[in-house]
Amino acid sequence: MTVPTHFKFTFRGVFQNTPEIWSFGVKGQRNQETGPDAELDDIDQGAVTTALTDFFNFSGAGISGFVLATDWRAYRIGENGKMVGDPLVVDLSDEGIQGHGTNRYPPQVALAVTTVAPNRGPARFGRFYVPGPTQGLGTDLRLTVTDAQAYGEAATTFLKDISNAIDLPDDIGSAAMVHASSGGGGTRQAIDHVEVGRVLDTIRTRRNSMEEDREVLGHIDW
Repeated sequence: MTVPTHFKFTFRGVFQNTPEIWSFGVKGQRNQETGPDAELDDIDQGAVTTALTDFFNFSGAGISGFVLATDWRAYRIGENGKMVGDPLVVDLSDEGIQGHGTNRYPPQVALAVTTVAPNRGPARFGRFYVPGPTQGLGTDLRLTVTDAQAYGEAATTFLKDISNAIDLPDDIGSAAMVHASSGGGGTRQAIDHVEVGRVLDTIRTRRNSMEEDREVLGHIDW
């Protein structure tokens, strides 16, 4: 298996006051045709943290105030698809990075953001799941087009901010957020655009150990 080398970013956190956890990840460019490849030290940690903060604070309070970030991590992924060396770990537990919207849905409900590259075939599609969406549903039981566009614009800005935080050595161009696949002998494509699913998704693995705590009612006197 050959996979183009890249950076993998993972953002993690909890649903405040519960044992429920969340995480999502994206991939970024580290290699270039001319000049040396970027290393973890070439990632602007403050810029990535700011990107996550801004994403959680975008206009419309689209992420629940119960969604709290605890850390983010960056991994250098080698051509065998495995991590090379130790990851970069940035602790956010004292930063207070969280959403600001009203909690509306159970913690396993998430917004699916699909990332799309321009060319058909391997590495065209990717996806990450935004925790704690807050917007209500329209009469068709889906997000409105307006709300989906707002989420998509925020996700696009988030990806661009992370790409700008990757300082490619000896290069004046910006790194791209990418898909990397073992298909086609090892394929990498830069993300062209995002698409936001208007049907909210259910990530069953998101549920960790929150007690059901059933409320027992009295005897039914038939």
